[in-house]
Amino acid sequence: MDLQPFPPYIAAMATLDDPVLTRFRRALDALYGARIERVVLFGSRARGDARPDSDYDIAVFLQEFEDFGLESGRLAEIETDVLDEMGAVINALPFQAGSYVDRTGFMSEVRRDGVEL
Repeated sequence: MDLQPFPPYIAAMATLDDPVLTRFRRALDALYGARIERVVLFGSRARGDARPDSDYDIAVFLQEFEDFGLESGRLAEIETDVLDEMGAVINALPFQAGSYVDRTGFMSEVRRDGVEL
Protein backbone atom coordinates (compact mmCIF):
# COMPACT_ATOMS: atom_id res chain seq x y z
CA MET A 1 0.00 0.00 0.00
CA ASP A 2 1.48 3.33 -1.04
CA LEU A 3 0.79 5.93 1.64
CA GLN A 4 3.26 8.50 0.27
CA PRO A 5 0.70 11.28 -0.38
CA PHE A 6 -0.64 11.03 3.15
CA PRO A 7 0.74 12.78 6.23
CA PRO A 8 3.13 10.67 8.34
CA TYR A 9 0.58 10.12 11.11
CA ILE A 10 -1.82 8.45 8.63
CA ALA A 11 0.95 6.16 7.39
CA ALA A 12 1.76 5.31 11.02
CA MET A 13 -1.87 4.46 11.79
CA ALA A 14 -2.00 2.11 8.80
CA THR A 15 1.10 0.22 9.97
CA LEU A 16 -0.46 -0.47 13.37
CA ASP A 17 -3.17 -2.57 11.68
CA ASP A 18 -0.66 -4.62 9.69
CA PRO A 19 -1.15 -8.35 10.47
CA VAL A 20 2.58 -9.02 9.98
CA LEU A 21 3.46 -6.50 12.68
CA THR A 22 0.73 -7.84 14.97
CA ARG A 23 2.07 -11.39 14.57
CA PHE A 24 5.66 -10.28 15.14
CA ARG A 25 4.82 -8.23 18.23
CA ARG A 26 2.83 -11.11 19.76
CA ALA A 27 5.83 -13.41 19.32
CA LEU A 28 8.16 -10.80 20.85
CA ASP A 29 5.89 -10.43 23.86
CA ALA A 30 5.81 -14.20 24.33
CA LEU A 31 9.60 -14.48 24.11
CA TYR A 32 10.75 -11.40 26.01
CA GLY A 33 7.77 -10.21 28.07
CA ALA A 34 8.77 -7.47 30.51
CA ARG A 35 12.31 -7.31 29.08
CA ILE A 36 10.98 -5.25 26.16
CA GLU A 37 11.63 -1.54 26.62
CA ARG A 38 10.26 -0.57 23.21
CA VAL A 39 9.79 -1.89 19.67
CA VAL A 40 10.10 0.54 16.76
CA LEU A 41 9.29 0.05 13.09
CA PHE A 42 11.56 2.24 10.97
CA GLY A 43 12.53 2.58 7.32
CA SER A 44 10.21 2.62 4.33
CA ARG A 45 7.27 0.92 6.03
CA ALA A 46 7.32 3.47 8.86
CA ARG A 47 7.64 6.37 6.42
CA GLY A 48 4.79 5.05 4.28
CA ASP A 49 6.83 4.74 1.08
CA ALA A 50 7.29 0.95 1.07
CA ARG A 51 6.77 -1.19 -2.00
CA PRO A 52 4.75 -4.40 -1.67
CA ASP A 53 7.99 -6.42 -1.50
CA SER A 54 9.72 -4.16 1.05
CA ASP A 55 10.96 -5.75 4.23
CA TYR A 56 10.00 -4.66 7.73
CA ASP A 57 12.85 -2.95 9.58
CA ILE A 58 12.31 -3.23 13.33
CA ALA A 59 14.47 -2.14 16.26
CA VAL A 60 13.90 -4.13 19.45
CA PHE A 61 15.16 -2.48 22.65
CA LEU A 62 15.71 -4.95 25.48
CA GLN A 63 16.43 -4.73 29.17
CA GLU A 64 18.91 -7.30 30.49
CA PHE A 65 20.53 -7.37 27.04
CA GLU A 66 22.72 -10.45 26.99
CA ASP A 67 24.64 -10.55 23.73
CA PHE A 68 24.03 -9.20 20.22
CA GLY A 69 24.59 -12.60 18.61
CA LEU A 70 22.34 -14.41 21.07
CA GLU A 71 19.51 -11.88 20.78
CA SER A 72 19.87 -11.77 16.98
CA GLY A 73 19.50 -15.55 16.90
CA ARG A 74 16.35 -15.39 19.00
CA LEU A 75 14.88 -12.72 16.73
CA ALA A 76 15.86 -14.74 13.64
CA GLU A 77 13.67 -17.61 14.84
CA ILE A 78 10.66 -15.28 14.97
CA GLU A 79 11.59 -13.75 11.61
CA THR A 80 11.70 -17.22 10.06
CA ASP A 81 8.33 -18.18 11.54
CA VAL A 82 6.74 -15.00 10.15
CA LEU A 83 8.33 -15.60 6.74
CA ASP A 84 7.05 -19.19 6.65
CA GLU A 85 3.55 -18.25 7.82
CA MET A 86 3.00 -14.93 6.07
CA GLY A 87 5.65 -14.59 3.36
CA ALA A 88 6.94 -11.32 4.86
CA VAL A 89 10.60 -10.53 5.45
CA ILE A 90 11.42 -8.92 8.79
CA ASN A 91 14.82 -7.47 9.61
CA ALA A 92 14.79 -7.12 13.40
CA LEU A 93 17.79 -5.68 15.21
CA PRO A 94 18.30 -6.02 18.97
CA PHE A 95 19.53 -3.09 21.05
CA GLN A 96 20.25 -2.56 24.70
CA ALA A 97 17.56 -0.68 26.62
CA GLY A 98 18.32 3.03 26.73
CA SER A 99 20.18 3.11 23.41
CA TYR A 100 17.14 4.65 21.66
CA VAL A 101 18.38 8.08 22.79
CA ASP A 102 21.98 7.53 21.61
CA ARG A 103 23.34 10.37 19.49
CA THR A 104 24.17 8.30 16.41
CA GLY A 105 23.05 8.71 12.83
CA PHE A 106 21.25 5.39 12.93
CA MET A 107 19.30 6.14 16.11
CA SER A 108 18.46 9.59 14.76
CA GLU A 109 16.88 7.88 11.75
CA VAL A 110 14.97 5.46 13.99
CA ARG A 111 13.64 8.34 16.09
CA ARG A 112 12.80 10.50 13.07
CA ASP A 113 10.97 7.87 11.00
CA GLY A 114 10.02 5.34 13.65
CA VAL A 115 6.59 4.12 14.67
CA GLU A 116 6.37 2.46 18.08
CA LEU A 117 4.65 -0.91 18.05
